[in-house]
Amino acid sequence: MTDCAAMPERPILSIGLFADPHYARKVYGERYCQDSLDKLRVCLETFNARNLPMAIDLGDSIDKVADKDAELAFLREILEVYAAFHGERHIVLGNHDLEALTKNEFLSEYGNKALQRPYYSFDKCGIHFVILDGNCNQDESDFGPNNNIWDQAWLSQKQINWLKTDLKTAHEKRTIVFCHENIDNRLWLEKPDPHLLKNAADVRAVLEQAGNVNAVIQAHCHDGTFMVINGIPYIGLKAMVVGPGLENNAYAIASFYKNGSLTIEGFGRQNSLGVPVA
Repeated sequence: MTDCAAMPERPILSIGLFADPHYARKVYGERYCQDSLDKLRVCLETFNARNLPMAIDLGDSIDKVADKDAELAFLREILEVYAAFHGERHIVLGNHDLEALTKNEFLSEYGNKALQRPYYSFDKCGIHFVILDGNCNQDESDFGPNNNIWDQAWLSQKQINWLKTDLKTAHEKRTIVFCHENIDNRLWLEKPDPHLLKNAADVRAVLEQAGNVNAVIQAHCHDGTFMVINGIPYIGLKAMVVGPGLENNAYAIASFYKNGSLTIEGFGRQNSLGVPVA
């Protein structure tokens, strides 16, 4: 298996994506949290069968529970399943991941020493990947136990400053940005959608000014979303947790092509789409 395809008609790189497993031993509303381990197993079997070199969990790996020990147990269970993936693994922090755990506690449990920070970037096959952390309050404090209001999420100014420098350092390198919370500009009842970062406009301005951002891939809004703003596609994945049983699974494979286009191959409830060169 090679990470980078050499033939021009094939993608430069294909990666696995899934969002919002919300794993816990419970069911409420349309969220079948207890089914997410089996759904994730099937998802990872698909990724492994396709020899994907990398997978990214878009956040809300676990659901809200009041007891910290129970939340740690659920996190350990889902991380054990995720460890069955044969390639490189990444996790984007989600708001539900931080209901009973601090960021450091979550990342320490994740166990990847090189990636124990809530936001970072890396390169693969000539593509620059940026993992953002939208789980901050307006006062720059982190989401965590008793300090977490899901529709009041911000990107800290410190992180915005880091993002400006990171994108500038990447120069002309094609860049894909991941964030659990949403960075687009959708309206809901004539107001900004509550799934958006409160300072989404400031973050979009940084992405647009950089000139090298090829797409933003996000989660959080369980129905999934898609829109293009000033040439940048904002792709929201559907939630794995929604609906009972494997027939209601949702995950995707993203493929990136030399000409700048990308495709999302959807599985289960996740729809497929092609994103042409802007």
